[in-house]
Amino acid sequence: MMNKESKNIQLSDLHKIHIYVSVLMLAFFMTSCNSMSERNNQTEGSSDTAQLTQKPDAAMDSVVLFLLDASARDFHKNQPPVPIGFRNVQLKNLQGSENDNHFMLCGQFLAQGKQEKDEWIDFATIKTDPYEQWLGSNAMTYCREARPVSYTVNDLSAALKSRVNAVFKSNHPAR
Repeated sequence: MMNKESKNIQLSDLHKIHIYVSVLMLAFFMTSCNSMSERNNQTEGSSDTAQLTQKPDAAMDSVVLFLLDASARDFHKNQPPVPIGFRNVQLKNLQGSENDNHFMLCGQFLAQGKQEKDEWIDFATIKTDPYEQWLGSNAMTYCREARPVSYTVNDLSAALKSRVNAVFKSNHPAR
């Protein structure tokens, strides 16, 4: 009888050990998966082409609207060149030395009189105090160093063109 009881106890103990080992393996597996996920997120975040995950909200909308208006006013105030078309206008962010965000619009415009040559000029409108606008190679330098920001509209060319037209029309009603 003892022999049968001892076998049952041994089987019961083995069963418990098996369950404990299985639980430990499952816990180890889940911990390592979570750790790999965090590591991948850190790697993606440090990439030069990584996008900031920016949820559309009122604050980001106000930044975009500010940049569109500032850019349109600057194009009107500092002509020539007179922009007649825009392309590849994107919201980007350049982090400063103190991890401060410098949101900007980066893109290209076609100047009046340059249509035949299809000569597009780079520009960057940077939200500072209140803003700066750069054209040509200086703009390209800022835009190359900045990261794209995920926003509800990927290409803001049509929005900027609309703002520029509105500024020009309000300041030149006869046109």
